[in-house]
Amino acid sequence: MNILITGATGLLGIQLANQLAEQHTIYAIDRDKSRAPMLQHPGIQLLDIDLFNLNPDILPKNIDTVFYLAQSKQFRDFPGGAMDMFAINVKAPLSIIHWAVEQKVKNFFYTSTGGVYKNPTEPVKEFFDINANEKNGFYIGSKLSAEILLKNYSHFFEKFAILRPFFIYGPHQDASMLIPRLIQRVQKGETIFLDREEGLRVNPIFVTDAAMAFSKLLQIEGEHLFNIAGKETLSLMSLCKIIGKTLGKTPIFSINEQIASDLIADTSLMHQLLHFPQTDLQEGIRLTAKAMGLVG
Repeated sequence: MNILITGATGLLGIQLANQLAEQHTIYAIDRDKSRAPMLQHPGIQLLDIDLFNLNPDILPKNIDTVFYLAQSKQFRDFPGGAMDMFAINVKAPLSIIHWAVEQKVKNFFYTSTGGVYKNPTEPVKEFFDINANEKNGFYIGSKLSAEILLKNYSHFFEKFAILRPFFIYGPHQDASMLIPRLIQRVQKGETIFLDREEGLRVNPIFVTDAAMAFSKLLQIEGEHLFNIAGKETLSLMSLCKIIGKTLGKTPIFSINEQIASDLIADTSLMHQLLHFPQTDLQEGIRLTAKAMGLVG
């Protein structure tokens, strides 16, 4: 199978591309060329294509499957990064899915975010209503906009899915993301600020498990919407204590009285149709900290 992956040098993209390249030909697109050496398999062909100014005519022919993993690197910058977020999260996937229909591509998968669920009071299921009238930030709004638009194309494909990941983490992740940031703060003895008694609760997923779930999409038929998250639910305080045990450090906390909404995914559908995570948080944290040079 010929597979096109955007965001191929991101945390998930690298893992998925190397995994799928064992059996398929991978065409990999990403702007961060410094991470390209991590795409080690000979079945991977790197493409120098700018998604911000995408011309679909230069995309490779005879593609069977598209995994759209790319996301704007300016997702924290509003309004400065608004145009980049719109281009990468909405305009480019819309251009590619339209191209995919014309090229008779069989399968299309789009990566959204678990952040589209607003102020959940329980583990969120895929069929929960999302109130588009609420302001949830430009980045999340761009992802939700793409979901709404791309679903209109779903009937053109044998397999179509939208994925909503929750806190994917692992070795070589960008230092600004949640778990690498917490690891650094515990290592440096910096204070970690928590809302309410122990902070919000989450269920992060290690990158190898996330990639396995994504790869299993090739084995199911029809249109789907999946939460992608881990098997363990815990508070940020408990997460930092696992980090502290791994590093041999005692986390320092400051607790305020604000109430933080949990962001926990119900993963029943993922477990049933895709993959049950194998890497527990203690091992995942150890592997992440090892890649950061903080443990042996």
